[in-house]
Amino acid sequence: MTPSVVRRALVAAAWVVSAASVAAQTAALPARDWPTRPVKIVHGFTAGGPVDNLARLLAAQFPAAFGHQAIVEGKPGAGGTIGANFVAKAEPDGYTLFLMASGHSAAPGLYRSLPFDAVSDFTMISMVARSPFAIIAGPGSSAATLKELVAAAKAQPGKIDYGSGGAGSGMHLAAVLFQARAGVEFTHVPYKGGNAPALAVMGGEVPIIFTSLAGMSSNIESGKVRPLAVTSRTRFSGFPSIPTVAETVLPGFDVSAWYALAGPKNLPPAVVERLNAMVQATLRRPEIIQGLQMQASEPWPTTAAEAQAFLGKDVEHWTKVVRSENIALPN
Repeated sequence: MTPSVVRRALVAAAWVVSAASVAAQTAALPARDWPTRPVKIVHGFTAGGPVDNLARLLAAQFPAAFGHQAIVEGKPGAGGTIGANFVAKAEPDGYTLFLMASGHSAAPGLYRSLPFDAVSDFTMISMVARSPFAIIAGPGSSAATLKELVAAAKAQPGKIDYGSGGAGSGMHLAAVLFQARAGVEFTHVPYKGGNAPALAVMGGEVPIIFTSLAGMSSNIESGKVRPLAVTSRTRFSGFPSIPTVAETVLPGFDVSAWYALAGPKNLPPAVVERLNAMVQATLRRPEIIQGLQMQASEPWPTTAAEAQAFLGKDVEHWTKVVRSENIALPN
């Protein structure tokens, strides 16, 4: 096996082993009736991507922490809103949870109507992790730097395709915001998340992708793709040689992916308390921190109240951005 495959296998094993320690740290909480059967963790993307990986990380902790399994179920489509709607309509009994991704905050601005309220229809449990987006070039692009890509895009408006994890996703929003600020026009080729964008850019199906840096580590290290920039304000510590968009072409540009655990509105406080404690204990484990960094993410544990406040502010922020930048609604 290759070093990257071995490393990922070791990280996965460490995540499962760490569940016993998480259980010890959460066992001190008062006994609750919940759970008495398996719990479902829903997300809005396909298998194999950063959202799915984080959901499975948390699911691995459930048997030891709570005595029951957690089953991960992806409901891909419409930038994660199909999964969000499923959770919003679920019973608030603690048996349907949501691994929320940052594109959730943009949905109210991007879509003319949603069957749920992006803030009030969800009970936030904790933020989980955050990661910069990255602009990645494959063999179909001749651009060696972001400046070269911008110059090429200005010379041929709309002629350069880019892939993302789906219309309305966080990576799609990062792309349209970048285009608006840089004064360039690409043509969007949406994929259904997971590994599809990475496979597309490596296979030359699209010349560039806007994607989460999480999950691209092995492809970058192997030289199969060229990272042109990360979208966070500062460089990511795991790949310090990759410049930021801000230092390269757009001063002040700052967009990152984030992930959070949530449930339907009115989730019982006792359930929220136990789940938050599990997330906190999980994200303190050194092997989890190391594993997240290998996936180009960093842990972001918060209280439930902090997560709820963040969601409200982030939805408000991105709604204003979408409208002020006249970002078109996805087809």
